[in-house]
Amino acid sequence: MNTGFSIMLIVQLANLNTATINYALLSEQIINDANQMNGQRKKQFLICRSILADLLNQYCHTFTLPPIVIGENSRPCFLDQTLPDFNISHSQDRVAVAISLNGKVGLDIELARQRKHYLKVAENFFDNDEYQWMIAQTDTLSAFWQLWTLKESALKLYAKGVWQMKSVKIDLNHQLIHAPFASHFYYQYQQVDDVHLAVNSSMPITRFILQR
Repeated sequence: MNTGFSIMLIVQLANLNTATINYALLSEQIINDANQMNGQRKKQFLICRSILADLLNQYCHTFTLPPIVIGENSRPCFLDQTLPDFNISHSQDRVAVAISLNGKVGLDIELARQRKHYLKVAENFFDNDEYQWMIAQTDTLSAFWQLWTLKESALKLYAKGVWQMKSVKIDLNHQLIHAPFASHFYYQYQQVDDVHLAVNSSMPITRFILQR
């Protein structure tokens, strides 16, 4: 389907153990919010906000991170609605931040790792076609994470909960996603070293930039 629009997505992937925080791009409010947190949560919050601020500085020429509010369905967004949509994901010590210059974006990452009883989890959250595709792959665990991140990013695109995961249908053979709550899904999936990364957009993605 041709919507007449094009989407440019930029994703920054980082490791909490090596990422730096650019405090010059963070507002006093962000610092105050971070000071209400402790340990790893505080570090993760500051790094993600710093990455988001840096992306806006690169692509929108902002000097400090603009105010963020809670929008529809508890989805964070910028108070200034002319600024890009964004989405944040984390998995253990990895974080990723995505911005869409002209449309909405949903993002999910998962660190490649063992998961107990993942076949049972798949039975509960995947439909039969997805499950059969997964077990037909050489690396079923990797296939599990691919499906999981695609479903999560689709849910996050439309601010839906994980309890709706089974309603998101992934057809990797035809590169299609269907769900009862929305009609349009366009995705990118990559395994970047040991991280599974998926982004979803409601309009065709004409340019995808992954920064590390």
